[in-house]
Amino acid sequence: MEEEIAVLAKIPVTIPFTSISFNIVITEIIVTSWVIMALLILWAFLATRKMKAVPTGLQNSAEVVVELINNFVKGIMGEKHYKAFAPYIGTLGLYLLFSNILGATFFAKPPTRTFAVPVALAIMTIVIVLGAGIRYKGLKGWVKGLFAPTPIMFPFNLLEYAIKPLSLCMRLFGNIFGAYILMEMLVHFPIAPSFASLYFDLFDGGLQAFVFCLLTTLYISEAIEVEE
Repeated sequence: MEEEIAVLAKIPVTIPFTSISFNIVITEIIVTSWVIMALLILWAFLATRKMKAVPTGLQNSAEVVVELINNFVKGIMGEKHYKAFAPYIGTLGLYLLFSNILGATFFAKPPTRTFAVPVALAIMTIVIVLGAGIRYKGLKGWVKGLFAPTPIMFPFNLLEYAIKPLSLCMRLFGNIFGAYILMEMLVHFPIAPSFASLYFDLFDGGLQAFVFCLLTTLYISEAIEVEE
């Protein structure tokens, strides 16, 4: 069962000229996600503020990361289409990487340990998959693909758009939340947490970020039927 998430603040909001009111709830997960996004934006800004022909420091680190992401996406999607999707997949991968390994810092808990974050990321991915399929094939071609290779496959092809995001979020949530619970159990042992953290927070956290991005890239590539 998922743990209870700490609520840091509740901001009451009333829609003008109506009787509709609700609370904007600020939780620990939201604040941690904001911090991760702020750090990534700050790193990107500082790395590209004064770019040089011969990169050094932060610019060099940014160029290495961008090159790795581009090569990864290009290897799956090909030269023709990778530029359109590499920014999303790279941003997704960096956010997931930092989110998943937060447990090793002892300053915050990984946002991906709560079900809402993997669900939101999976929904974003499947929306992009749908949009990419329609954009590259056209609405008529996308609908036609639902009946391929035979019309009897229509319900199964349609069901894939529910199964894909479900598998993405369940895999990510299950692994990260399970590792988090195990680390909470091991905290009472003097030596075990340090060694276990190297695997569950660093290796497994990085692996789950990679798997999520890999499947996202494969799903998009399949949706647009890349042919080189």
